[in-house]
Amino acid sequence: MSELNWGETLWDQWDRVQEHTEHGLEFTKKCQEFVRDRIKVEIDYAKSLRGLKKRYKLKNAEDDAGNFSTIKAYNVFLGQLDLIARDHEIVAEGLQEKVAERLKSVQKETTNNRKNLCNTANQLQHEYKEWQVVLERNQQKYEKAAKEADAAGQAFGRVNDDMNATKAQVEKSRSQMSYRQDLMEKSKGDYIIAVETTNNNQHEYYHQRWPGLINQMQRCEENRIEELKSILIEHCNIQSSILPHITTCIETMTESCEKISPAEDSELLMEERSNQPYPGDHMFMEWNSKAPPSAFGSHNNSTRKTKRDRKKTKVNKEGLENLPPEKRKKAFKEKIKEIEGKINIQLKARGALEEILELYSQKPELGSVEAMEDSRSQMDDITQTLERLQEELYKYQCYLAALMDKTAPDKPHIGSHLQADAVSITSSVSHISHVSASHSGDAELPPPDQMSPNEFDPVSPTTNEFNSDTYYEVPDNNVPPPSAPVTGLSANNQCSVLYDYVAQHDDELDIWAGEALSIVEDNGTGWVKAKRNDNEIGLVPGNYIEYVELYS
Repeated sequence: MSELNWGETLWDQWDRVQEHTEHGLEFTKKCQEFVRDRIKVEIDYAKSLRGLKKRYKLKNAEDDAGNFSTIKAYNVFLGQLDLIARDHEIVAEGLQEKVAERLKSVQKETTNNRKNLCNTANQLQHEYKEWQVVLERNQQKYEKAAKEADAAGQAFGRVNDDMNATKAQVEKSRSQMSYRQDLMEKSKGDYIIAVETTNNNQHEYYHQRWPGLINQMQRCEENRIEELKSILIEHCNIQSSILPHITTCIETMTESCEKISPAEDSELLMEERSNQPYPGDHMFMEWNSKAPPSAFGSHNNSTRKTKRDRKKTKVNKEGLENLPPEKRKKAFKEKIKEIEGKINIQLKARGALEEILELYSQKPELGSVEAMEDSRSQMDDITQTLERLQEELYKYQCYLAALMDKTAPDKPHIGSHLQADAVSITSSVSHISHVSASHSGDAELPPPDQMSPNEFDPVSPTTNEFNSDTYYEVPDNNVPPPSAPVTGLSANNQCSVLYDYVAQHDDELDIWAGEALSIVEDNGTGWVKAKRNDNEIGLVPGNYIEYVELYS
């Protein structure tokens, strides 16, 4: 408490003291309402950020461009919104537990103390009035007794001076005078005692009890102000403690923006082109009444292809197994770079969560048990995601090493199950390279239906890593291709195409269901060299055609 006290300076201004302390309670209540609305603002802002991310999250159709630097930066922006929203929720939790609850406690305690002190003040004032009443009553009794004693003395003098008064009358008057004088002396003594008692009580009242009570009211008010000071500082600390993490999120956003490269995006778009050759010139077709209907008008391939393209069903966007070795090598490098970027993002997110947990450990009052558990749960999720990304990164590193005939890198210590995967990764990549090389040379290539999906999947026996999202053709009749190649084909025979097939390499031929082709060569490998009437020659899968007899 300050050196100047209310008891000495404001002892006669009790009404002013009451009014001042009442305004202090009203101010504390206003602070409570402010913090309550402040918490609501933080919660609503966090909710709005999460809604913003959900509303503007890229749809599946836009995810195809996920490798472009602008899309990556945008996804980082959306990802950091979750962390920033969580920061504002932490601020709201801290304000609720360490500010709002304390304000409520201060308000309640100050109100009760002030009420008790006001009741004590009322009691002291009541006692003070009673002392005054007692004093006044004894004073009045003494004055009355003195008047009556004085009157009795005067009456005795008159009777004693009266020569006609009898002795009995004189004695009676003397007795009455003595009685009144005794009463006066008694009331005088009571009055003197009342005066002394009142003076003592009044001295104690004005020098001890009443100033002490006002000083207690001063201490109560100053304690309230001191608590408000501490609470408002705590409010600022809660806000400032979370700013470094928000700054980290903003720095992560800035770093992702700095990685945007228009040149790389343009190059990536050009790499994804199929580089199909321009269509050849149309040739005049002589009408042949004996030829199959489908043989005439086969020049109308562009129309058929347009219709066929509309029936593409999205299954995989990479199709890495169909790329030549150099492009496949570049695709592997791009995939490795993409995974490393994702790992960096997850590491930064984990670092941010570690800062939050460290902040919780240093200042437990800033976070609840639920908030800490939620942060630990997010840490576990990020750890699992990192393990998955590291496994995927190691897998593509093995792919690239096998494709370049180099030694596979050391396996990271992320799980015992990865050891078995590394062997299958290396072997399957070697097989992919061998198939790609043999297709362009003289080696035999198995037909599509005999190429097991697991040859391209070093991890799962049921999931094709390369073909998880490629385009494949849906035949017009919705009948799947036969499970085994057609037999009985021979050179110089004619065949009928059962299903559409889009050439995957330069030495292959585009074919369409119902089209008639001439067989040039069949070496029994499952791939048949066929010729169209316009003398266009290429390889076609043997299980997509059916042998027919030539017209005689």
